[in-house]
Order: sequence, then C-alpha cells, then structure tokens
Amino acid sequence: MPASQESAAHHEQIASQNSSSAHNNSPQAIAAGGGSKVVANLLEEAVSEGTLPGALVLASAAGQVTAACVIGNKLPSSEVGDGSSNEALSFGTVFDLGQLTQSICTATLMMRLASAGKISVGDRASRFLQALGVGAKSSMTLAHLLSHSAGFPSGVSVYDELVKANAGPRPGILSSAGAKQYAYTHFHNLPLKFEPGAKELESDANFIVLGEICEIITGLPLEKAYSRYVAAPLRLASLHFIDLTILRRRGLEPAVELFAPSGRCPRRGRLIAGEVWDENAWVMGGVSGHSGLFGTAADVHTWAREVLKGYHGLSDIFTPEAVRAFVATESIAAKSDRKLGFEAPTSDAGFVAKESAPAAFVAAAGTGSSVYIDPSRDVVVVMLSNAGFSGHHSRRFLPLRADIHAALLDL
Repeated sequence: MPASQESAAHHEQIASQNSSSAHNNSPQAIAAGGGSKVVANLLEEAVSEGTLPGALVLASAAGQVTAACVIGNKLPSSEVGDGSSNEALSFGTVFDLGQLTQSICTATLMMRLASAGKISVGDRASRFLQALGVGAKSSMTLAHLLSHSAGFPSGVSVYDELVKANAGPRPGILSSAGAKQYAYTHFHNLPLKFEPGAKELESDANFIVLGEICEIITGLPLEKAYSRYVAAPLRLASLHFIDLTILRRRGLEPAVELFAPSGRCPRRGRLIAGEVWDENAWVMGGVSGHSGLFGTAADVHTWAREVLKGYHGLSDIFTPEAVRAFVATESIAAKSDRKLGFEAPTSDAGFVAKESAPAAFVAAAGTGSSVYIDPSRDVVVVMLSNAGFSGHHSRRFLPLRADIHAALLDL
C-alpha cells in the first residue's frame, strides 16, 4: 500500500472505531434525549448566523446519553471555492483539541502517577527537572505548574526562532526532535514574572514543562507515555497525538478528509487540517504537554466519564484521592478559578456559573472545544467545534456555549 494510502487508511480506522452510527446531519436523525432538540436549535441558529461553521454536542447523565447533536459543516462558506463541496460534520470527525491536551493528556498522566504513589502535587518540580532548582523556581511545585501559577510569562513562542534556524544550511529543523529539545530548554529556562503561587498567568510554558517532567518520570516520550497509561487502558482509539516527525520521515500526509479544519494559518500560508494549530506544539513536532491531541467526541466523552468514575472511587486506573486532589483543590493562587489541570466553570468563559454547580470542573480550548464535568449530578457535556475560523473570536460564541450548558443542565 502506498504511504499516502496507508496514512489515510490508518486515520479512517481510527475515526470509525469510535464514531456514532448516525452520520445524517439532520438533528432529528441523531437526537437523543430531551436536551437534543433545544441544543440542535441553538446550534442551527449559530451556524446560520455565522458564529461558527459547525459543532457537535455529546452529553450524558449517570452514563446515559442525554443529548447527541451534530450541526453544520467543516468549512465556512467563505472557504468553499467554486465547484468544491463542503463536507458535513459527523460524529466520526476528528477535531484538533488544542488546550484540552493539558487536561486529557498531561493532567491525566499526573493523576495516574499520583494514583500509583509516584508523585504528589506538592512535590517540588526541581525533584524531576534540575533546571528548576535555581532561584525562585526552586519553590515551584507540580501544583503551581498545573494551575498556571508557576510564574512563567505568557505569550512566549519559539516559532520564530526555529523558523529562522530552519532557513539555514540544515533544513528540516522544524517539527524535529531537535526542535522539541530546543523548546524544552527554552521554556524551563525562562525567567519568572512573579514568585510561584503569587497569582495565575496562563502560559504554554507550564504544561510544556509538565510534559517534559512526564517524560522524565515515565522514561518514555510523551506520546508513548500517554498511549500506554491513558489511551490504551481507556481504549481511546481516535484520541491521540499526530506525530509530525513520523509523518515527515515516512513521507506521509494527514488524511485531511477525516478532520475538522482548525482555520487558515497566515504564517504557514494554508488551511490547517490534521496538523496541530498551536504554533509552539507544531514546531515541537505536534506533541506537547500543552497542545497536540486530536480526537472524536465519543473518545473525549469516554475519558471524561473515567475521570468522573475516579472522583467517585469507581475507576480502575485512578484513586479518588488523586482525582480529587486535582479537581477539588482550592485555587493555588489568589483570585483564580484554576484547579490542577482544570478550571471552575464561569459565565465569563461561556459556562453555567460555578455557583449553580459548586463541584463542577471544566476544560476549554481556543479551538472552540470544551468538556464540562459535574460530579454532583454525574453529568458530562462535550462540545467540539471548528470555531477557530470565527467563533472563538466572536462575542456570540461564549453565550452560545453558556446557553447550551444551561439547556442541558435544566438551569
């Protein structure tokens, strides 16, 4: 089989194993539970108004599906040329999960290690990474990194430096193992903006460093540690990194027809589908602790239900003590809604306010996807979208997400 066909077949198998049996884009054909009709109406209106090209919602309570809706297309009409078609989204569509990687991969790996007694969230980060043992960084803990309160600056990118390096006599630096190591060194050597624990500041550096620590503890590359300790035991067939170094080495291309495109990247000069949107993750080869996972709604939902089971002491891979240390922890930094690898839901972020569900926790990504988990109601709500084209820059997107969660939670 030619390499390109091999890649397409591989991704087709991944996407189909956990996809819904319903691929009709009609909401009536895929509705499940009383919440589906309301959600479908909200999504149809949002698509018609141009808030986003399409989205899907998969929700459950007590393990039973309460809503399953998919509306819209992979591309906005502005991206569809003359004579070309615009494929509808389906439950088999694979999405770039962006910052959900922080929760699904990195925080989950840490929860597994904590469940096995290998780490405690209060451990100094310098126990695992010597470079963090100098100056103010010596007081930095895993909890500080997990809650974005370690003091690292925000908005730091290694993209430009590596693009310049790639222009030299040794092409191929981008997305290479060398680029990944360069990024690790760059990020854990960054000067801090403030003392660990003083306040919250979201920074890619926190979870890039945590990904490096996961590799050090497990003795495995991050993608293999994630596969062994998270994806394999939960049978997450579609929920994986797309390692760009392997694709380049084998001369393969992502099977773009299986993916929801994330947007048109002005710096890379093309539509991005099947390769990570986040630039720091992209130059690191598509695998990082802060971004890089792709997956279907079904697999994201399976992961979320397992975390919920862990919270209630019903999981085979997590202890309830470990899960609660991550999702029930009070804020490390003052005036912060961060937990450890998760956040408390807030109306500002497009969720039902935490006052309505004090035990709930969420994960959200700039690509327009989110997961809501409420242990008190035994509820999971997964929303995946290609809002990267317009929605997460639109004032209408966050109210849409809040309305969807309010409808499903009957609030």
